[in-house]
Amino acid sequence: MLAKTRGIVLKTINYSETSVVAKIYTEQFGLKSYLIHGVRKPKARIKANSLQLLSLLELEVYNRANRDIQHLKELKSSYLFEHLPYDIRKSSIALFMNELIHNSIHEEEPNGALFEYLFNTIQLLDILEGNFANFHLHFAIQLSKYLGFGPAESTYTEGFLFNLADGKFHFNPQLNEYKMNPEQSLLFYQISNLSYESFSTLRFSKILKKTMLNHILNYYHLHLPDFKPMHSHEVLETVLS
Repeated sequence: MLAKTRGIVLKTINYSETSVVAKIYTEQFGLKSYLIHGVRKPKARIKANSLQLLSLLELEVYNRANRDIQHLKELKSSYLFEHLPYDIRKSSIALFMNELIHNSIHEEEPNGALFEYLFNTIQLLDILEGNFANFHLHFAIQLSKYLGFGPAESTYTEGFLFNLADGKFHFNPQLNEYKMNPEQSLLFYQISNLSYESFSTLRFSKILKKTMLNHILNYYHLHLPDFKPMHSHEVLETVLS
């Protein structure tokens, strides 16, 4: 079946001297792998630079059931980045976002709300001006909601502690090893509850930011059994420090 869909590039793997397999999260079919021929030829019809990580695309694809690798007929950019590839801070955040998405999404099932969130958020990162140093924190918590394990915001009360294991805020200070302290719990609630525009006005220490990122990654490990260890956040911490 030939179909049109939007897509987000998550990974490319060399397949031959001139061809690649691109792992693309699509609006219509979920996560798919596409064999793309000749992208590294001098006069390639589809250029390799159009398959950069998190590129937003319009695709015409052949979708055949029970095939691990699909074929792609046409590809064009849906949105051209203005700043993201050229700003090391934004590109480092994008690298983190890409790894987080790639480690979290494995289903070959469409999820329109998730796709729309990713598509719009990638564009938002590209156009943002001013302070965006904590963008990745907000993205990671909001993404957890679309993946089905977002924090239970309704359980929050001032002074309650967040439990990473069950995603709820509790009064009991004798929680297990996965509890956060009051300062961390408040920030976790704010990240979850506020829009990015409101969250970006908050100020907190570098130590708290690093601790919060570690808590968020631990949260993913606890709720996604197949979640692989992350590495891009180490680069991100260095760039944004």
